Amino acid sequence: MSATKLHLLDLGRLTVDDGFFIRGCGCATRSEPAPQASAREVAALAAVVEHPTAGPILFDTGCARDAAEQWPAPAFEAFPVTTYDESHHLDKALEAAGFGIGDIQAVVMSHLHLDHAGGLEHFLGTDVPVYVHEQELREQYYAIATKEDFGAYVPGDLHWQLNWQAISRDEIELAGGVTLRHMPGHTPGSLTMQVDLDNSGTFLFTGDLFHVRDLFEQGLPQGWLNRNSQDWWNSVRWMRHLQKRHDATLVYGHDATVLTELKARAEFLD
Repeated sequence: MSATKLHLLDLGRLTVDDGFFIRGCGCATRSEPAPQASAREVAALAAVVEHPTAGPILFDTGCARDAAEQWPAPAFEAFPVTTYDESHHLDKALEAAGFGIGDIQAVVMSHLHLDHAGGLEHFLGTDVPVYVHEQELREQYYAIATKEDFGAYVPGDLHWQLNWQAISRDEIELAGGVTLRHMPGHTPGSLTMQVDLDNSGTFLFTGDLFHVRDLFEQGLPQGWLNRNSQDWWNSVRWMRHLQKRHDATLVYGHDATVLTELKARAEFLD
C-alpha cells in the first residue's frame, strides 16, 4: 500500500493588522502613547492529504474567487486580499499539485470564516462530504440569521447545497493517520488536523487556533480575533501536549513563512 502524502496549497495573501492576531500589539501605553501600527502579509493556505484509501482529503478552501465583491465591505477593508492571481485559485492550486476538484473525496473545514470557507463554492451540488464540527455549523447559521456576526461567515444560502457531515466528538480518526480534534477558542467549533507521515513525521494543522507562529513559538496570547479566552487557552495546552508528544511540525492557520519553508522542502511531504 502506498504511503500518505501531504501537499500544501498557497491560496494567496492578505495584509492584516497584527492586533488581530496578537493581544496588545500596537496598544498605547504611558511610555508609548502613540505606537506605530504594524501589519503583516499572511497566507491563505490549504492542504491535500493524499491518503491511500480515503483521499484525496482537502483541508480548508481559502477565499472566494471574487472576495472583493462577495465579502461585506468592512471585512474586506480589515482583511484585504492583496496578492491573488490565477495560480492562487483553489482549482488551479489543486491542478499544480496534481489534482482536480473532482478528485477530492472529502473536505475538512477548520472553521467557516470567509477566508477559509470561500472555496466551498466549488463543491456546491456535489456529494463530496464536508466535515465540520457541529458547533461551528450551528454558530454560522445563528450568526447569519441574527446578523450578530454575519460579516465573518460565508453567506448561509450557499450552504444548503453542500453535503455537510457534522462532527460531535472532541477527537475522531477520519482515516488511518488523519485525526481531527475540536479545539475551540477562535470560534466555538474550530477543528485542527493531525497527519502522520512515514518519513516526514507528524504535522499538526492548527487552523486559526494559531494564526501565526509567534503565538505558539513565543507563547503570546491571541488578539482581537479570539472569541473565548478560556476555551482558547485550554486548546493551547492541548496543542502543546500533542506537539511535544509527537515531536510534530505545526502548520499555522495563516503563517506565510511556514508555508514557504515547507513548500521549499519538497514538492510534497511523505
